Amino acid sequence: MDEMQQTCTPVAALSALPERQLINLAGCWRYVYFHIRATAVTPPEGRVRNPVGLALVVDRSGSMSGDKIETAKQAVVAVLDRLDERDRVAVVIYDDVINVLHPAAPASPEVKAAIREALAEVEARAFTALHQGWLTGCQAIASDSADTRRVTRCFLLTDGLANVGVTDPERIAADAARVREKALITTSTFGIGTDYDEGLLGPMAVAGGGQFHHLRTTRDMTRAFTGELGEMTEVTARGVELELELAPGVDIDLLSDYWSASEGASRFRIAIGDLISGEERHIVARLRFPPHRGPGEWLMRARLLWRTDGAPGSTDWVDLRFTYAADAACNAEEPDRTVMHWACLHDAERAKREAVARSRRGDLDGARISLCAASARLDRFAAMDADVSMAMSSIQRMQERVARAPASSAFAKDVSYISYRRTRGQRDHRRAKDEQGDES
Repeated sequence: MDEMQQTCTPVAALSALPERQLINLAGCWRYVYFHIRATAVTPPEGRVRNPVGLALVVDRSGSMSGDKIETAKQAVVAVLDRLDERDRVAVVIYDDVINVLHPAAPASPEVKAAIREALAEVEARAFTALHQGWLTGCQAIASDSADTRRVTRCFLLTDGLANVGVTDPERIAADAARVREKALITTSTFGIGTDYDEGLLGPMAVAGGGQFHHLRTTRDMTRAFTGELGEMTEVTARGVELELELAPGVDIDLLSDYWSASEGASRFRIAIGDLISGEERHIVARLRFPPHRGPGEWLMRARLLWRTDGAPGSTDWVDLRFTYAADAACNAEEPDRTVMHWACLHDAERAKREAVARSRRGDLDGARISLCAASARLDRFAAMDADVSMAMSSIQRMQERVARAPASSAFAKDVSYISYRRTRGQRDHRRAKDEQGDES
């Protein structure tokens, strides 16, 4: 395939490119790379920004005492200062008791004053009913999502573990996905310090279509809150999804960090989230083709779905065809370098996160083996791709660290945050725009 097949609309564009088009008669895996881009547009003069519906859900458990709870209050106020009466805001606080500090209402001067007054009385107290606190926040703004022009989102801030009520990370992530799908409310998570569970907050944000923020210090809170709020007002395509149609018998493994769900035997949806003008996402999936006795062809189709200005939109279908061939022909076909660039980078991030999780559980041999295997997979392409070479070097440095002693909580959170951010193409809101750069 000489060029990427692609289709564009005024709002978003999709390109799809296979690693190789020939597949072995014995069956094999093939990578497919999807490039998604929200079309860069200049807003018409006088265009009004997106109104937002925002639930701010703040942990007030005992571990939030001192600077954390006071800075959290300041971050809420900083968000309020950037809203006006076209926006709606609700504030929920939680420990083992859930309190709606203020129900969803237009962000008028009177409402802002009432929230500030109520915040002044908030103190850190008991345990952490994280799931119920988050769900209460989503329920508070559920009616706002009926306004299809309004960008609705729940910000969940915590420094600890879910230890009251529903605590299972997989169930909580599944609930976040349902809220996104049914109520059109996105969830972003903000973990402060080193005691929260990145194994909960990361997948919860992925399932909820939002962003996971690792806040190293209290100073990061306000920047992260206001940075994401700024993006909400600039969204051009809401609730973007990548829809795939596969022939029965073809399996799929999503390498990039996005929530996915199958619809029947042949349809697959990947939740991308909201996109702002000019934003890009890079997604890699692996397709497993079954054995075949003779010549044959497999068709995969892909398209984007979204909502903008209250109306649904989509790209045309993009078709990719794969053909069975003898081993000699398959081996002679060179893998596409663009596809392998992104496949290697996302594979490296997933391997690092998995290795750190193993290391923290005390499985040092498992961590080492996981990283060695990833390094071997990258080795073939490292010589021809500087980014892949850097990723392999990073894996090798990490191997020495996580295989020597269990990884620290702080290190695990840094690795998880960087991994999610890289594979999901999101910015580090803890830093100003002129400070943006990628970690090695």
